[in-house]
Amino acid sequence: MTAQLINVVRNDVVESSSQGSAVVVGPDGSVLCTLGTPEDVIYPRSSLKPLQAIASLRVGAPLRDEQLALACGSHRGTEAHQQVAARILDDAGLSEDDLQCPEAYPADSGEVARLAAVSAPVRLTKTPSAFNCSGKHSGFLSAARAAGHPTETYLDPEHPVQREVFSVIEQYCDETITHHGVDGCGAPAPILSLTGLARGIGQVASAPHRRTAELPAAQVATAMLEHPWAVHGPTSSDTVILRELGVLSKLGAEGVRVLAAPDGTTVAVKAQDGSHRAGGLVGLVLLSQFAPEAVPLDAITPVLETVVPQVLGGGKPVGRIQLGHDVLEVLD
Repeated sequence: MTAQLINVVRNDVVESSSQGSAVVVGPDGSVLCTLGTPEDVIYPRSSLKPLQAIASLRVGAPLRDEQLALACGSHRGTEAHQQVAARILDDAGLSEDDLQCPEAYPADSGEVARLAAVSAPVRLTKTPSAFNCSGKHSGFLSAARAAGHPTETYLDPEHPVQREVFSVIEQYCDETITHHGVDGCGAPAPILSLTGLARGIGQVASAPHRRTAELPAAQVATAMLEHPWAVHGPTSSDTVILRELGVLSKLGAEGVRVLAAPDGTTVAVKAQDGSHRAGGLVGLVLLSQFAPEAVPLDAITPVLETVVPQVLGGGKPVGRIQLGHDVLEVLD
């Protein structure tokens, strides 16, 4: 049974609600709190990108700094994002033509306006580099080229890079992948439980502070925290959370979000309606509840004002998104 995660209130009337599941795991991977059915399998989608980036590093991709952050990200397709992807490919002796993710316009409205003003309509065209997963795909290609594997089939589930991705996910999440579909970007999309996802990303977040951690995991966490703009966009939710709180944050399509404190305490949320309205609010409040020293409540308040969508009427606030009763019941 799902839990009530949030209510959308307009002019003091509940207009809609989001149901779903959430889980909090501790630094050792133990379950501290559950809402709904986090043991059910889901497609984590892009929330797996930090683990996919670890696989690229293991295979041999020479990714560092903003290049590694981009490989972990769901970026907004700005010129800066596309330039980083281009450098990854160029360093591997490849080009945008080798990317097998779909073509897209930049998702950043400011970037679209800039391009339109500079040279419309010539440059305002869809490109694979502007697709939000081009960093991950560039990382896969870099790994394949570094290890001498074929680049033409880098998205095949049996390709060595993808086999390493599955291995990393199973190791970090402590679950066996029993099925995979096809993600929106064309890459294999494995399923696992929300609890497994939380455990896996928690290990990545704590890696810089654990002597026994794998170096690629520490590199991934450090790159995301030091170059948060490359993970999403300057005013976008993942970037804001990374930059302002030092919390590893990763969205996944269809209402998935995972948030991990530096000590490894992690929250994973899945909204059944596929909306992203619940994840930021529920995730940060639960993380503050169970890791108050790492993520104090007074620190998350201004961040929530940025990452939680407003309820507007005529362009002015007329309501709010509030925690559902099932979430409120687990708070002090």
